[in-house]
Amino acid sequence: MVGVEFKSVEEAESFYHIYSKIIGFSVRKNQCRKNQAGIVTTRSWCCSNEGFRRTKYIKNPNRVREPRSEIRIGCRAMFRVCYSKITKLWVVKEFRANHNHCMATDMQKHFLRSHRKISAAELEQAKLLKEAGMKTSEIWNLFVHQNGGWDKVGCTKKDLYNSLAAGRRGVDDLDANTTLTFLQSKLDIDPEFFYAYMVDEESRLTHLFWADGASRFDYELCQMLLVVLVGSNNHGMTCVFGFALIQNETAETYTWVLQKFLECMKDKLPETILTDGCRSMNKAIEDLMPSVVHRTCSWHILNNAIKHVHEEGFVGELRNLIKRYYSVDEFDLRWNKMLLDYNAENNEWAKPLYSSRHQWADTHLRGSYFGGSTATNRCESMNAFLKRFLDEKLPLWRALQHCEHGLAALRYGELGKHAADKLSTPVLKRTSMSEIEEQFASIYTRNMFLEVRNQITRSEKYNVIRHHKLKASDICTIEKYLSKDHPKRKVTFKRIEREMSCDCYWLETKGIPCRHVFAAMKHLHLSDIPRNIIKNRWLKECTDIYLSSPDAQRRFVNPDMISSKRYGGINSQANLFLYYCKKSPKVQQRGMELMSTLLVEMQKMVEDVGEEEKTINGAVHEVHDGIKEPHPVATKGRPPQSKSSQQNSSQKSAKARICRVCKKSGHDYRNCKVRKRKCEESMEEDDDDFE
Repeated sequence: MVGVEFKSVEEAESFYHIYSKIIGFSVRKNQCRKNQAGIVTTRSWCCSNEGFRRTKYIKNPNRVREPRSEIRIGCRAMFRVCYSKITKLWVVKEFRANHNHCMATDMQKHFLRSHRKISAAELEQAKLLKEAGMKTSEIWNLFVHQNGGWDKVGCTKKDLYNSLAAGRRGVDDLDANTTLTFLQSKLDIDPEFFYAYMVDEESRLTHLFWADGASRFDYELCQMLLVVLVGSNNHGMTCVFGFALIQNETAETYTWVLQKFLECMKDKLPETILTDGCRSMNKAIEDLMPSVVHRTCSWHILNNAIKHVHEEGFVGELRNLIKRYYSVDEFDLRWNKMLLDYNAENNEWAKPLYSSRHQWADTHLRGSYFGGSTATNRCESMNAFLKRFLDEKLPLWRALQHCEHGLAALRYGELGKHAADKLSTPVLKRTSMSEIEEQFASIYTRNMFLEVRNQITRSEKYNVIRHHKLKASDICTIEKYLSKDHPKRKVTFKRIEREMSCDCYWLETKGIPCRHVFAAMKHLHLSDIPRNIIKNRWLKECTDIYLSSPDAQRRFVNPDMISSKRYGGINSQANLFLYYCKKSPKVQQRGMELMSTLLVEMQKMVEDVGEEEKTINGAVHEVHDGIKEPHPVATKGRPPQSKSSQQNSSQKSAKARICRVCKKSGHDYRNCKVRKRKCEESMEEDDDDFE
């Protein structure tokens, strides 16, 4: 490679960038030397892993945020060119091809920093879409589908956010003036337009009101249900196990869903399951998965407690019983005391809740792994994402497509985490157990390593107050420093099996070793991680990701999807054409001439083509005849009701409502006579003051 010549330094730089992308590493500019006239004579580029990060960026005692992942590990790969006065060319003087780190795979190359750049045309399009009201995440999804995949956009989602934010920096101080200037200009168009504003002592805009002429004139005139089965991956992120569209929410329907789920998963039962407490779902789980540990969502329980027990403080006590660890006897004592303190001994809702305590109390669920969750927040976040796109008028195939898009977005985020784990390392030696910290960093994913390191850090507040050395084991009693009321924990270490356990059951419940274990390891001077506290679910290489491409998802026998694919393929080139057309009036005029000629030619071609073929890329898809669209159905959520229907339903309801003003049943605060009387008295007092 040494001796190869290039016409310009830009050509040399382009060559090295292309080479680095093919090999799978990121590059950055290194040295630049100039002569006395200020002309560049030598330019070099190096691998992004070259050198080492300065110590002051790592050992900052006042640091609040987690430091960025370490990528500079002393790689010596580089590329240097020098200008030759004789040949007037740039000659390669040094080329080091060996690296001291692994290369990025084809699915990870688009995450490399030097190969991520949003094009000027796409940035211009993003700004226009942002002005039209689209969210940045929606603009990103548009770019993904236009280009045919995440790896073809040319940048990451974070890069798009940063590029749009960079355009807004520096104009914050002018934002108020620009806004008022815009409102003032509206007066030229609409004489009836009105606006007013207020500023504070520092002349900062505090209040703003506006209304156009039409507003002022008006004033004068004075279907299928979706079920998502989710879990967590080795990064602790949400992953989807399957979707189901169902007609109703009966026990028979949920039984069918779980049967098909088990059939899909080759009859492998989950260890635990977390639901919102739906009775139909509970019955299906009891019938098909009786051995699976079942937990009810704590949020739904607390929300029901607000509705059924109208005593201030009850919800807080119940939350402690749900999320804190007690002995079984202490739990029963606290439960009975809570009922007595809040007059809930005869409450019809609290009685069956106690009988199902093994499904919601951590005291009875200790040792069962739920990924650190006590509520169905993972499923709710997925539902919230899908609700943005789904409505009852949407075609069924479109609904499925949106589900696939949501699933692909989750997997793309997981792929980014995999790439970060492979191409960078976390900053180490931030705790007193640096050897243990380094071992966990080498085998665990980044998110879970940070969780483990947090426990190592918290272990520094704990001391071993007693150490019993037995024949084959060690038992350490752990106490928190200056916390006499804090429960003491016992950690057992089996020397032959090299296994360690704690009676807090944090490892079994959360999936990571607790701070008590690390305090005992430090006391016993253990330099290796006990085998049983390493969980396979958190290992870096425990899963391979299948990332479905939006282009592959479009291979579907529907004309809308076919035309969408064609539009996306040409749209990126059209954006580049428009970008150049706006540069000058001359270029714009020439572009319009070319566009007019091209439109006439394409219109003639479309007329000659006729009807489209019914096969896509030679693929023939089976069409299921005789299957009709499903009936639209409502969810279990309460629909809007008229006042008459509300009154009828309240009369039929067996449970009386309690007014929050007078604390009596039979009405609510809107129809409360006490409230109305107080309002009338207040109005009379105001009238007297006015007189």
